[in-house]
Amino acid sequence: MKEIMEYGLKGKNNKLCKTGYLGPAGTFSEQAALLFTQNSGEGLEAYRNVPDLIMAVQNGSLDRAIVPMENVLEGTVNVTVDMLTHEADLKISGEIIIPIHQCLLTAPGIKTEEICGIVSHPQALAQCRHFLSARFGGIPVHSAESTAAGAEEVKNSAYPLAAIANRRAAEVFGLTVLIENIEDHPNNCTRFVVLSRDEAAPTGRDKTSVVFSVSDEPGSLLKALSIFADHGINLKKIESRPMRTQLGQYLFFVDFEGHRREERASAAIRSLKTISTYFKHLGSYPCFPGGTGAMDRPGHRVL
Repeated sequence: MKEIMEYGLKGKNNKLCKTGYLGPAGTFSEQAALLFTQNSGEGLEAYRNVPDLIMAVQNGSLDRAIVPMENVLEGTVNVTVDMLTHEADLKISGEIIIPIHQCLLTAPGIKTEEICGIVSHPQALAQCRHFLSARFGGIPVHSAESTAAGAEEVKNSAYPLAAIANRRAAEVFGLTVLIENIEDHPNNCTRFVVLSRDEAAPTGRDKTSVVFSVSDEPGSLLKALSIFADHGINLKKIESRPMRTQLGQYLFFVDFEGHRREERASAAIRSLKTISTYFKHLGSYPCFPGGTGAMDRPGHRVL
């Protein structure tokens, strides 16, 4: 990974950057941050929620932030895209894709039949929905700000709770892994993005993210998307989100191949701007190598 992670370690004047992630230690966000910094662990700082993490980059407390963008099972992490669109003036400068294997964690000595409640981040709970229904139907479930925060709650609870988190969270908080690989899909993975105040330079293997809206009339969205086809640009993702203005008005998020400084991408962006009622360039950045990064696993394992 060295050749594709080097751009993430140093900032201006070749100084080591301070990178933030959704903490505490033991989250998948920390795992992505460690991968991004080549497991050095230098300059990493944990934040308790995504909005505070993003705004720490905005106000200069951090150089970069690693935030979850989308998951194979649950789709886009709405708080991330909404913050980038409406509240922060930052650029996506990189991406990391990691496999997500969830585990059921308890305090040492707690048996499966003793569990009286389960806690985790809402995305993790959703990723294990079928498992929870089949194995723990009727057991109360509640959310935490991160998977590791859920593990921390289990550690500090006087009741026999269980958390859904990764193996590192078990190590960090001294918990026992009761069952591993409890996610509902074998190829579960999450895409994290690197946010910074500066744009990444072209590498020849890049992706660009933009958000735009068009007028509410027949064919307006088709006209916008046709721009990419006319310029021979491959779309990687498109989805809509409410504009936060009034019911029925939407923003469209698009990822496409190429860097905005390249001729084709630059021309497409200029054309799109002319017909958009709102436009924002979210970033052009190196594609993460090796596909999704998802790995097969042999099914649920009770330990």
